[in-house]
Amino acid sequence: MTSKKVILYFILLVSCAVQAQLTDSLSVPQNVFYNDIRQQFWKNPLFYTTQHLNDFTLTQIEFSQKNLNLKRVQTADKTTQYRFSTQGIYNVKPRLRLFGGFTFDKSSEKGLGYNFSSQRTENQNVLSPNYFFAPRKGNWDNQEYNLDGGFAYQFDNNILLGGKAFYKNGKNYRTNDPRPEIELSNYGGEIQTGYNFRNNSLIVFAGMSKKTETDNITYVNDAANAPAYPETFTRFSSGYGRIIFNSSYNRYIFNTIDKNFGFGYQYQNNRNSWNASYRYNKSMESFYGKNVRGYVYIDDELKQFMYRVVSHTTDLNYFYDGVDKDYKLRFSYEKQKGDNFSVRENGQNYRMNLDIFSFNSGVIKKDKNRVVYSFEFGANYMRHKYVDLLGSTDKRLNTLELSAAFNKDLLSKEKNTLNLALGVQHYQALDESLLFIPISTSNLSFADNVIQPDQAYDATSKLRSNIMLQYQYSLSKTKKLRIFANYNTLVAIGDQYKTYTTDYNTTASTYFNGGISIIY
Repeated sequence: MTSKKVILYFILLVSCAVQAQLTDSLSVPQNVFYNDIRQQFWKNPLFYTTQHLNDFTLTQIEFSQKNLNLKRVQTADKTTQYRFSTQGIYNVKPRLRLFGGFTFDKSSEKGLGYNFSSQRTENQNVLSPNYFFAPRKGNWDNQEYNLDGGFAYQFDNNILLGGKAFYKNGKNYRTNDPRPEIELSNYGGEIQTGYNFRNNSLIVFAGMSKKTETDNITYVNDAANAPAYPETFTRFSSGYGRIIFNSSYNRYIFNTIDKNFGFGYQYQNNRNSWNASYRYNKSMESFYGKNVRGYVYIDDELKQFMYRVVSHTTDLNYFYDGVDKDYKLRFSYEKQKGDNFSVRENGQNYRMNLDIFSFNSGVIKKDKNRVVYSFEFGANYMRHKYVDLLGSTDKRLNTLELSAAFNKDLLSKEKNTLNLALGVQHYQALDESLLFIPISTSNLSFADNVIQPDQAYDATSKLRSNIMLQYQYSLSKTKKLRIFANYNTLVAIGDQYKTYTTDYNTTASTYFNGGISIIY
């Protein structure tokens, strides 16, 4: 069966699933306050086996545009994106719940340099260590399909069984020399099982996924790939600051295997629900270069580099479902360790350590279908450490992010609702340092143009603000039309960047997102 047929059948399933409503249930799409509930449900559906969640299907078309002036280097200057998505939860029977979604993204990026990979540093400090690049900026066209779904079931003997699976397929290519082209296939699944006794539930889970990226880099003008043309000459990063030449640039494969397992406990009564979970994940990314005949395939003889990331994640969630007020509280801790390995050289040079402490809380007051107010507060504390012995880089960073969000229905009538949401986030580097010792010209160029500007960004205090308007119109008792617009800005409020460079763009970055959705 082709991937297009799988996607078509799944859309039909999402659109036609039985929608048997439960009484006194929570309407997840009602307000952005419940986005956490939706994300946690997709992650651990068995925790919600006995919790009443309304059936819903949310189908949406949206447009996004980012103008990123204040940013890290290995991210595009401007991104325009179009997205179609549909997702939903379906209570087929009192003990059986289905869920799933489909997303199609198409985007264009302008002004992306020093990066030929599918990763971007917009939401991560440092790329994974093994990738090709050239300094010259270029434009990209990208598209991706994302399909996921699952079920949660409670047997008569209170045994719980759940499962979820996903499939992603994408293609990214650059439109000017050098011209990378990336084809992505990513699929996997997870099985969850447990037991429910009275108000208590115990679950265990295990999953596995595989991601394959087939890449190549071509030139319309082959002469441009020569050391005499440093802006277009393709180099290879193996670490953070270690830059080498790799002849496999015109054909190579990344193959990544993810394995995870974990367990959790939940207590729930009529109004209160709290759960705790632990998840272990190990990711092994292998880079395969071409053989002497120019062919590349997944074989140990062609394996050149490996990158391993091990993470431990602990979550604690509390939710109170009140008559007119709901409360939520979440604590989480994630520890990541990453290290690379060169097969040919039989050694390591790069290590990454990351600790993330997160806290989120919120309250929402409702008057029937009207949101009187919603307030959320969150904090993230992160410790970063990136060390490359052969690249002679030692980057350390401790940061704190504080965020607050507020929203309320300005207008709430029988068929019309207008919601206003406001948010702010403050970023502060509590401690940071960068030690770099140049060992070659290419190494120095990468440090001057990537490592130091990125440290300038990471060290600088910033403020993000957000305003969103949502208008909702009831088409019928079960169908609603929603129109939304969201505007976001990121500004520098400190001058810590001057420690590393005075030639730094501190013009505000802006983000706009708008669209239309149908909820039924």
